[in-house]
Amino acid sequence: MSLKSKNEDNKVDIIKLVNDIFYQGIKEGVSDIHIQPYKGGIIVRYRIDGILHSVFEGDKTLNEFMLSRIKILADLETTGLPRPQEGNIKFPFENGFVDLRVSIFPTSQGETVVVRVLESKKFFNDYKDLGFNSEQITDLEKIIKKPYGLILVTGPNGSGKSTTLFTILNKLNVPEKSLVTLEDPVERKIELVRQTNIDPSIGLTFAEGLRYLLRQDPDVLMVGEIRDKETANIAVQAAVTGHLVLATIHTNNAAGAIVRLINMGIEPFLLSSALKFVSAQRLSRLNCPHCKEEYIPPKDLIEALDAPSGIKFYHSIGCDKCNGKGMKGRLGIHEVLIVTKPIQELILQRPSDDHINDLAIKEGMTSLRQAALQNVYSGNISIEEALRLTE
Repeated sequence: MSLKSKNEDNKVDIIKLVNDIFYQGIKEGVSDIHIQPYKGGIIVRYRIDGILHSVFEGDKTLNEFMLSRIKILADLETTGLPRPQEGNIKFPFENGFVDLRVSIFPTSQGETVVVRVLESKKFFNDYKDLGFNSEQITDLEKIIKKPYGLILVTGPNGSGKSTTLFTILNKLNVPEKSLVTLEDPVERKIELVRQTNIDPSIGLTFAEGLRYLLRQDPDVLMVGEIRDKETANIAVQAAVTGHLVLATIHTNNAAGAIVRLINMGIEPFLLSSALKFVSAQRLSRLNCPHCKEEYIPPKDLIEALDAPSGIKFYHSIGCDKCNGKGMKGRLGIHEVLIVTKPIQELILQRPSDDHINDLAIKEGMTSLRQAALQNVYSGNISIEEALRLTE
């Protein structure tokens, strides 16, 4: 793809170049746009389906002009010494606008820019579009009908946790309910929801914000992330005193979220009462539907996944539609743990995550590996992708 444009003086038209970079990125469904100077010049890369692709390279002198243009659009400081800055751009696209979040950071080679695309369609989906199966959807819908409890979403960075939380929040957003959030930062504004950026520089941490928000008569609270004992304790207390609390936490699997909270100092008897639902998730890269074909994977891969006989396997070989990558689009893979009575009783014993995981599977939980395999068997993803996600 060509992003470079020139004016009559044969010089790069910076305004048009920046607009083209943003427009083309949004059109191609990028999640992030990276503009990075290096010793030999400047490079622009798009993150598509979790992978960075180079789309433009130019002379390093361009960086100063592009940086100045982006700072103006994001209403950031354009003079003074380089320093970290964040801002937002409402970029016109087709018949509306797309919100862009701009992050600028100084490096030894110059200031780098990362622009996150906050298109609304990426946040408000149906549960099926997020990758939940029908049984998981039934469980989730049953849980969120309750007026209280703790719902956790866990996984590594870039696994779609915020998308899942925003989808749940959007389903709960009705005039009869009071919804409040604490985010770092607010990425998508939702009508009727009171959303707040945390700001540690003025003492507004997740924990402190939760204390104040509990005095705002909320029905539903969303906490961007549980990072410490204080935040965890207030969230759990809120969940057992009549509030529905949604939050993320960083663990590798659903059972690990329970162990993490206990290790933070949360009393097991409180956690067993508060916690209702944990979703551990990953984002799988889908086979491109335009070049997907049946194939026989290496025998060791089939044995590693203990795949049943008679299964057909698919992968994509790469085509113009997927830019030769063989993958197009992403879908969530979910491991959903419902806190049943036997699991509540186990939590009281301060168990290991292996013990919790084993019992949850007996109680009907589909593990991340099995969830990935279901998508392999349906032809959505390759066997290699399933292994990458669940190793």
